[in-house]
Amino acid sequence: MPKKITLTLDQQAQLFQQLAHLEQAGLPAAEAFALVGKNTPLLRKALNTLPTRLRSGQKISEAGFRAGLFDDNQRLVLAAAEQGGCLAAVYAKLAAYYAATARRRKQMLSRLYLPAAVLVISLFVQPLPDLVAARISAADYLAQSAGTLAMLAVGIGALLKLPTVLVALGVSGAWHSLQLRLPPVAAWLTARQLNRCYFLLALLLEAGLPYSQALPQAVAAIPNTRLRAQFRPALALLPTGASVSETLAAVSLVKPATWQIINTGEYSGQLAETLQHFTELDAQTLALQDEALAEWLPRLVYTAIGLWMAYGILARGLPLPPVLA
Repeated sequence: MPKKITLTLDQQAQLFQQLAHLEQAGLPAAEAFALVGKNTPLLRKALNTLPTRLRSGQKISEAGFRAGLFDDNQRLVLAAAEQGGCLAAVYAKLAAYYAATARRRKQMLSRLYLPAAVLVISLFVQPLPDLVAARISAADYLAQSAGTLAMLAVGIGALLKLPTVLVALGVSGAWHSLQLRLPPVAAWLTARQLNRCYFLLALLLEAGLPYSQALPQAVAAIPNTRLRAQFRPALALLPTGASVSETLAAVSLVKPATWQIINTGEYSGQLAETLQHFTELDAQTLALQDEALAEWLPRLVYTAIGLWMAYGILARGLPLPPVLA
């Protein structure tokens, strides 16, 4: 598999927005990608080969995938869009999706900058009285402050890299199971991965792909393998000719309200549009949840820091027990 170029959510949104504008302007694909490459230094090397690939007869989805520009899910969606003749619309919807996801993520991170700064300051302030009173040496002070900060940084970095390491070791199933055993994490994760699944399903259906082909591809985009496995009953019903609502009724993850919306969209003949509208409304709900989390998480951090510093201050003022003395 070609090596995927690592792009941030903002960069992906900008990429697809540019492609949507150029497609709407009627610019040939080879010229459009060459123009994007000139405007985006990060993509210049990958996009240098794209015009040649496109002129040789490769589809946009395949050429972009081979160049490392698109991931497997994007390739599938864009291949269906090429066949259905709606590339500009799909580009625009991908751009809007990545832009909205980036906004939610940046909003959460922006609320954590100040608590992180307070934590760093507290690490250096908390042992300072002992240093001033000559109860600890400068080396001990650095070990308690900078050393603790380094350990925290290494621990957070290792935690962020853990999923990638487990996938490389072939034991990602254990990590996915652990995610679903923690109720708050499970609810947060499930809602966002299902939203992504419904979004891809809507795009594939809008591009003209039959539901029997679109559902397996949308389900395959769910990162958590345990969540993905819960769609097996629905996938097993596809060869029987069951309707959309009948197949999804076999999935316990699909909420009754969601099923009702999908059922209504199917029988009105507007399943793709209904799903797209639902995912947009659901994304707004997720944004409100993220906003609430971003509001409360700093408070928890401040409380933990305050308790930790209060404990340190009180501990210094208390005499040692006779046994320890």
